[in-house]
Amino acid sequence: MTEKAPNTLSLNEIEEIEKLTLRWIFQAIYDFGIEADEIFRKSPDRVKDIAEDITRELLDRLAGFNTQERVYGTVDYKKARYVILPDQTVRQALFIDSKAEKENRTATIQMSQTSICVRQKRSGVDVIGSWQS
Repeated sequence: MTEKAPNTLSLNEIEEIEKLTLRWIFQAIYDFGIEADEIFRKSPDRVKDIAEDITRELLDRLAGFNTQERVYGTVDYKKARYVILPDQTVRQALFIDSKAEKENRTATIQMSQTSICVRQKRSGVDVIGSWQS
C-alpha cells in the first residue's frame, strides 16, 4: 500500500476522506453518548471544561492509526493520524474544537473553524447562507 502525498489529492478524494472521518466521529459519539451524558450530569466542573474532557476521551477512542507527529494549533483536540483507504494511505491532521452550551435549543458553530457548508433553519425557515451560493 502506498502513501499518497496530500498535495496530490483530488477534491473528490479529500471529500471522501472527510466523509469517512465524519462517519468515524459520528460512531464514536453514538458509542460514547450515554457515558458522556452521565459525566455531564455528575461533574461539578464548568460546562466548557467538561466538554473539552469528553471531547478528548471520545476522540482517543476513535478508530484509526495515530502518528507520532506533533500537531500545533489552539483547538481542544488535535491529532496526526493515518487514514487507511483501500488503495492508499493518507496522512490527516484532525482538529476538533469543543463547544458547550447549557441551553438545548441552540448550537453555535464558529464558521472560521469549519470547512463545511452549514445549512440553518430558524423557526422552520431556511436562513440564507453560504450553502446556497
